[in-house]
Amino acid sequence: MQLLFGGNWLHRFEGRLRLWATKPLSVWLLTPLRTLAWGGVHLHRHLRPQPPAPLPVPIISIGNLVLGGTGKTPLTQWLCERLKAIGERPAILSPLPKDADEVQEHHLFAPVYSGRDRVASALQALADGATVLVLDDGFQYRRLYGDVDIVLWDATNWLHPANPFLREPLTALRRATAIVLSRLDAVTRKVAENLRDELNRWSGTEKVVAAFSYEPLPVAMKEAPKQVIAVTSVANPLYFVHTAKKAGFEVLTLICFPDHYPFTLSDAAWVIQQAKRVGAQAVLVTKKDAVKWRDVWQSKLPLVTLTIQLHWWWGEERLWEIVASRLPRKGGALA
Repeated sequence: MQLLFGGNWLHRFEGRLRLWATKPLSVWLLTPLRTLAWGGVHLHRHLRPQPPAPLPVPIISIGNLVLGGTGKTPLTQWLCERLKAIGERPAILSPLPKDADEVQEHHLFAPVYSGRDRVASALQALADGATVLVLDDGFQYRRLYGDVDIVLWDATNWLHPANPFLREPLTALRRATAIVLSRLDAVTRKVAENLRDELNRWSGTEKVVAAFSYEPLPVAMKEAPKQVIAVTSVANPLYFVHTAKKAGFEVLTLICFPDHYPFTLSDAAWVIQQAKRVGAQAVLVTKKDAVKWRDVWQSKLPLVTLTIQLHWWWGEERLWEIVASRLPRKGGALA
């Protein structure tokens, strides 16, 4: 499978840098910079302390400890569906702008309030009638402390203090209420068991409560072309290819754009050129990226969306029990 990077020269450099950063040599160079960044964040919080804002409704935070995606979007949507099923009115607080891909996808499941000031977003959501606030990517956001702090760990990530992509030290896992493993199908059972043990050790107790992976939906896949190039702007493009192969696609080329990248007409023309060069029958994209391609795709070459659902390996109901235990009781019974 050929690997290409899309965007301008800076985006292509960023993609190659991120790939290089997974090599052992990069640890010696990037880890000290990462630790210096931690110090800057700590100093900023010390010099400009911002106490958490008290709010009258439960706050459920879904976040991670590593830069990049870990499956927060589908888990947030799962949570909103469960909350609505028991009569709650969830609202999602996102740090991304209103036109971001994740925000547009979230709108299908619950009202979304965008912006860096999530306290202001929370107050607006409460005024609009929200009964539960879901804090997307909220583990490092200290102005709103979650009643439940769910931390996702991508099973393909390197679990080690020297990981250059850690947002904060692994000891921060002690703040988590629950830890959920994502993309479990990409590793062996032994690796998964070791991850579970190590995460529990770093968190100080048995906090790993659930695990899931992505399962491609079979809808329209029988009629879809099989030889494709995969184009993605997600943080873990190789897992996208892994899921595509599970759906029966043969991926000839993988084109990686930066996370949340806004596709342009020139990007579409270049992707089509690459597809024709390798003889691909279609271009395969994620559901999140399909929203952005819609306005710039002007080719007869099929644009196929790989739609996925969560597949729980274990712990779905245990995770829900933890969330439900922090919700207000209704009619004398736990919500």
